[in-house]
Amino acid sequence: MATVLPLSTPTGVDQSAMDRIAVAFSPLKDAQPDDILGWARRAERLGFEGVFIPESFNDSLAYAQAVAHVTSQINVGTAITNIYLRHPTLLAQQAAAVQEFSHGRLLLGIGVGHRSVNAALGIEMGDPLQRTAQVIATLRAAWTKGGHQPRPKVPPKILAAALAPRMIELAGELADGAIFNLFPLSRYPRAMSAFRTGAARAGRDPDTLEVCHFTTAYLSEDRAAALHEAKRMLARYASLPFYGNMLVQSGFKEEVHAIRAAWQRKDVAAAEAAVSDRMADEVALVGSPAHCRERLQAYRMAGAARVIVFPNPVGETRAAAVERALSGLAPRG
Repeated sequence: MATVLPLSTPTGVDQSAMDRIAVAFSPLKDAQPDDILGWARRAERLGFEGVFIPESFNDSLAYAQAVAHVTSQINVGTAITNIYLRHPTLLAQQAAAVQEFSHGRLLLGIGVGHRSVNAALGIEMGDPLQRTAQVIATLRAAWTKGGHQPRPKVPPKILAAALAPRMIELAGELADGAIFNLFPLSRYPRAMSAFRTGAARAGRDPDTLEVCHFTTAYLSEDRAAALHEAKRMLARYASLPFYGNMLVQSGFKEEVHAIRAAWQRKDVAAAEAAVSDRMADEVALVGSPAHCRERLQAYRMAGAARVIVFPNPVGETRAAAVERALSGLAPRG
């Protein structure tokens, strides 16, 4: 690939930090499998650091393997793979296969999913902390000993999705890093402290681990329209127990209580209206590409080694939104 000059960088933004931008593509109704693969190829050409696949009514590892097949250098990841939907042994074997097919490019993001979604599938979650620790132990053992196949030459990195301090500590103690989703910057000092505490408990150097910041993005020069879409998303996530509780602890108690009350009344408009501009700005990536690049640098300065941007439409098709994010945030021209 020919050497190209990087895009101009906004004042105060460290280009080395910008180079560690990954993107997430979700196989939704407006994103067909071929779309995901085409966007992944373009992300690689533009110098993005990775392509991550969320898991929402799809198999994240299957898509990760497909992305690996059509690319050659970019990292492929899951953000996240629900540990309750697979037996840990099968998860270990699936991940090992993707790692080998991708020649060592897999970043395995794991998490517990949403309690309401799991319950609807008849899954009793029990203790999510204990389950996550058990799954990580199974993965490590399967990749290094026993009869599991394939045996990866280099085991995949495990990134644990974490919101609450105890799960963040566990990520620092047992995983290779953490994934923070819908995470306000104001929560970082406490979160990074918990992450270091977990690493110290296991005698690990936290500098050898990494924090990934997953951010849902609404890029647009029309700030009002971008805020509207961000509020629609957050009104739904804030009603979920794990995310709602985290946002309450992060200073958005009034908003979350109003959102939950509105949902109890089945008043969708009121739930969306209860999301403040401040909450949308703190939790999502909202605004022009230039503004969003500055926000990415803020996440980096707070402790995120990698930022994963999940582009979403603002009065446009998903394909147009993805192209806006790829071209507007590309490390390369």
